[in-house]
Amino acid sequence: MIKIRNIILLFLFSACYVSPTSAQFINLQLKVEPELSATVEQDLDFGTQVTNSGRTEIQLGDINMGVFSIKAFHTQNVYLTLQYPESLESDNPANEAEIPLELNMAYNNTGQNSINGADILSDNNGMVSIHEDTRLESRNDIWKIMYIYVYGAINVGNVPNGVYTGDIVLSVDYD
Repeated sequence: MIKIRNIILLFLFSACYVSPTSAQFINLQLKVEPELSATVEQDLDFGTQVTNSGRTEIQLGDINMGVFSIKAFHTQNVYLTLQYPESLESDNPANEAEIPLELNMAYNNTGQNSINGADILSDNNGMVSIHEDTRLESRNDIWKIMYIYVYGAINVGNVPNGVYTGDIVLSVDYD
């Protein structure tokens, strides 16, 4: 028993003793990917409108709809919320005219940027799985991409010429 205790004490003593001329270095590199990334693939664009031109619509699948992509872990669920003002306002403070705005949102979680198979989110919000198939086919297949489409309409009435804007916010919360 004394021999084992002496060996343990000798080991602890040698572990605590550090020679001033020797050093150890550990080079540790970690690659940590974020749990979620979002990218604007295409801006929603109603283009230039003429006063009293009436209703201009961008349908799901039109070339001017907004397209976003979200890359996340294949089993990730996200809560999507689209917030926008009821109308676009003039950038001229003297102009109080407004252009009514209606927006809708759809998503495709098959991994393809295609409106075929896209599902519309009623009330412009909801919980969605990043990918419809959560099985892991290969170790390189853990990150999946979901596409979100924003489309809608404006109604240009008798408003003065100018630039009309509004903040549209797509929120992506994940668990």
